[in-house]
Amino acid sequence: MRGQIPRSSHRRRLGPAALVVGLVVVVVAAGVGLFIRYGDRGEPATVEAPVTPAFGGTYVEGAIGAPSTLNPLLARTQSEQDLARLLFRGLTRVDGSGTAQPDLAASWSVSDDGRTYTFTLRNDARWHDGEPVTAQDVRFTVGLVQDPEFPGDEALARFWRGVVVSVPSDDTVVFELLEPFAAFPTYAALPIVPKHLLGGVLARDLAEDPFASQPVGSGPFRFDSRLDDGQVVEITLRANENFPSGRPYLDQVVFRYYEDVEHLLEALRDGSVQGTGAVPAEQLLLRGALPKGAVVYASPMPGYTALFFNMRDPLFASADVRRAIDLALDRERIVKGPLDGRAEIGSGPIPVTSWAYNPPGLVHDPQAAKDLLEAAGWTDADGDGVRERGASRLSFTLLVNNDDPERVAVAQEIVDELRQIGVQALVQAMPAPEVSSALASRQFSAALFGWHSATGDPDCYQLWHSAFADEGLNFTGWRNQEVDTLLTEARQTTEQDKRREFYERFQAIFAEQVPAIPLYYPRYYFAVQADVHGVEPVPIIRPSDRLDGLVRWFVQTGGAATATP
Repeated sequence: MRGQIPRSSHRRRLGPAALVVGLVVVVVAAGVGLFIRYGDRGEPATVEAPVTPAFGGTYVEGAIGAPSTLNPLLARTQSEQDLARLLFRGLTRVDGSGTAQPDLAASWSVSDDGRTYTFTLRNDARWHDGEPVTAQDVRFTVGLVQDPEFPGDEALARFWRGVVVSVPSDDTVVFELLEPFAAFPTYAALPIVPKHLLGGVLARDLAEDPFASQPVGSGPFRFDSRLDDGQVVEITLRANENFPSGRPYLDQVVFRYYEDVEHLLEALRDGSVQGTGAVPAEQLLLRGALPKGAVVYASPMPGYTALFFNMRDPLFASADVRRAIDLALDRERIVKGPLDGRAEIGSGPIPVTSWAYNPPGLVHDPQAAKDLLEAAGWTDADGDGVRERGASRLSFTLLVNNDDPERVAVAQEIVDELRQIGVQALVQAMPAPEVSSALASRQFSAALFGWHSATGDPDCYQLWHSAFADEGLNFTGWRNQEVDTLLTEARQTTEQDKRREFYERFQAIFAEQVPAIPLYYPRYYFAVQADVHGVEPVPIIRPSDRLDGLVRWFVQTGGAATATP
C-alpha cells in the first residue's frame, strides 16, 4: 500500500510507522512486518503473485563468521544461534507477540500458587537418530546448564539454578520455582539435548566433545556435513523426514560463511547464496546492493531505544521538564530522518510486538512543551536561547555510544529539536563500555540507549521496579509504589488477561511520569533471492527466529512440480 506521510504539525497524534526506500513509501500498521522486492535498477518494484509450494531443492544462506560450536547450549554468535534454531527444539517456542507455544511439549499446567509448572511431552518427538525425546533429556539438559562449570551464558545458568526439576514419568517433567513467575513458559524454550549421547560428558567438557561438531537434535533439519577447505566453510543440513509438524519443503539447507559484509553481498549478487540475515539494514537497502528480484523482509523485534533520564539529577526531578521534552520530540521525524525509516515509532515501555502493548496516544506539541516550561518558571530572560530558572540553566549532557552512528545521529536530532523549545542538550559520544559504566554508577544526566527483551515476555520488573533503582537496571532511579505493585503482580499472575490489565495501567503511569521516552522500536532486516518463496516477515524475538518459518520456505524453478504437504 502506498501513501503519504504527513509533515510535522504543531500538534498531532502519531499513527502508523512508515518505511521509506527510494521513491516509494510503504505504510504499515504498528508491529506488522513488511517486505520490498527490488526491480531492474535496484528500486522497489511490485510483488509477483503467490507461487504454489513444491517439495525439493536447496536453499543457501550466506552468513559472516563460521560457527565454533554446534551445541545449542553454547551458541553465542548469530551463526551458531541460526543453526541451533533449525537443529534443536525446546519444550516451548515463543511467537512474535511473546507468547509461549507448544513445541516438544504437547501441553503444560501451572499450580495455583504459580510456583510449579508441569509439562507433558508430545509422544511423536524423536531425535534425529530415531530415539524418543523424553523427560529425562529435559532434566539432563537443565542439569548441564545448572552445573557450576557450565561454559555457556552465565545469565542463563543463574536463572536455571533457581529451578528444581523432577521427572515423574518419561513424558512428564515438573519445574518448581522459588517464587511465582508468569514468564517461565518462555524460558522453557531452552533447546533440549539428548542424554543418551551426552550423558557421560561433564558440563565443562561440552565445547570439546564431538557432539559440538556433529550434533544430533530434534528440529526440522538434521546435521549432514561440514566442509572447510581453507577458503570456504559450508555446513549442510538435510530435512528431517520425521519432524512432528511435517517435513520441510526443502531437501537441504546450506550455510556458507564469509569474512565480511562486502564478500557476502557479492555472493548474493552473483547467486552463490540465496539469502542472508547478516547484513546491516543500512547496507542491505543501498541502491544496487541486491540483485534483481531480491526481497528484503523487515521483522519487528521486542525492544526499544529510549531517552533515559537520571531522576536524581535536580533538572529531571521535575516531571514538568520530562513531560515538556516528551511533547517536544518528534518521533516520526526521528524515524524518517536519522533512521531513514528503518524502525517503528516508539510510544511506550512495552514493545509494539507484545500482547501487552497498549500505551496512551502520543502527542507531539512543541507549543504545549513551551507553555509547560513557562508555567514551571523556566524562561529565557537573557535571550541566549536557553531557558533558566534562578541560577539553573535548562541544559544537560546526553550520553550515547559512539559505535552506533545511527544512534549518534538520533542524539543530534534530539539536540536540534530541543533547541526549538529553549532546552540545551550536549551530545557526549563515548565507547559503549564507558556508557554502561556511567549508567551502572548513575553518573549521568540523560542517556540514549537500547533495551531488548530476552524472551519476548513483557515482564520489565528489573527495569522499572524501585528495588533496582540504586543497584540494577533501573538506571533512571524511578520510584513509584503503584508501579512496583503492578509489575510484581504482573510477573506473578499467570492469567494473561489480568497481566494485560496490570501492564495497561503501568503504561498509563509511565506516560504520565515520563522516566524515559521510548523513541523507536527496532526491525530486523533480511533478504532472499526471487526464487525463494514462503517467507513471512512476522515479528520475531531474536534474529534466528526468522528461521522458524523455514519449514515453509521453498524454491521453485520452471520445471518444479507442486505437491501437497
